[in-house]
Amino acid sequence: MLKQQFISAPVNELLADDHTLAVIPFVKQCEPFEAGIITTGLEEAASSMATCERWTVSQPTERGRTGNTYWSKTRDLICLAHWLSKDECQDIQKNTQNAYESVLSVMTEQGFSYPFRFWNYLPAINEGTGDDELYKKFCTGRLKAFEKAGLAPEDFPAASALGHHSNGAVIYVFASNVTPQHFKNNQQVNAYEYPRQYGISSPSFARATALTLNAVNYLFISGTASIIGHQTLGENDLEKQLEVTQRNIEHLLTTANPENLSLSTFKVYVRYPHDVAFTRAWLEARYPSVQMVFTIADICRKELLVEIECVCL
Repeated sequence: MLKQQFISAPVNELLADDHTLAVIPFVKQCEPFEAGIITTGLEEAASSMATCERWTVSQPTERGRTGNTYWSKTRDLICLAHWLSKDECQDIQKNTQNAYESVLSVMTEQGFSYPFRFWNYLPAINEGTGDDELYKKFCTGRLKAFEKAGLAPEDFPAASALGHHSNGAVIYVFASNVTPQHFKNNQQVNAYEYPRQYGISSPSFARATALTLNAVNYLFISGTASIIGHQTLGENDLEKQLEVTQRNIEHLLTTANPENLSLSTFKVYVRYPHDVAFTRAWLEARYPSVQMVFTIADICRKELLVEIECVCL
């Protein structure tokens, strides 16, 4: 069983357990250390204890490195991570494409055909104007890699893309040899069909992805924000954005949840530290049984104040 938890424990202690697939410490570094540890540059918001995100599996893991791609795997799934240096981020489009091509190549070489969840953490994601915005260049690099690999839009999995306040970038992915099921949110335009105003290349992800591994069902809800159609709602209004984000999540739980799974965890991205307390109180009042972690992150649109991703079991 693949399980996500947020835990306060030393990274080395967590990694010593061979049932740990990946440990994501909330630290400012975004650079490779060793297989199984994924530093993203994202820091936890307003916490007195150092927290890690930990993914565990039922089977023992094997860890290794192929070129600049680090991986951890079991018989049924693999986690791969690839970092870009500060200098490589100066040409984010080209090097995103290279990184994705490397990750997808190693993934298939290791015997796993289907990516089902991507995470992308980038520096200064909102830097630049118009088509020169870093996020839009990243989207073009990612799409070119997907097209080269023969990945069609209907095969794009759930994903998140956020900005951190450190140097470097990281892309990591979970993949398996089980065909996943990808879903749209019919209250929103498919991300990969956004109009031209959002960049030369639309974002390449599904709103949610469902998967069954060893008779256990999962639903991964992508980073979700205050967007209806393709437009942002509630600019400069945090509560309105939380309400619309909740509406989108609940809609996916109703329409993109074939096994009727329940919310298990939230990973919450908040743009401004002064909004964390309100966001935490608002979500905890409505979802008391969901384990949550709150991070400080830039959202892919400058006007968005909060984004939430979910795992359902």
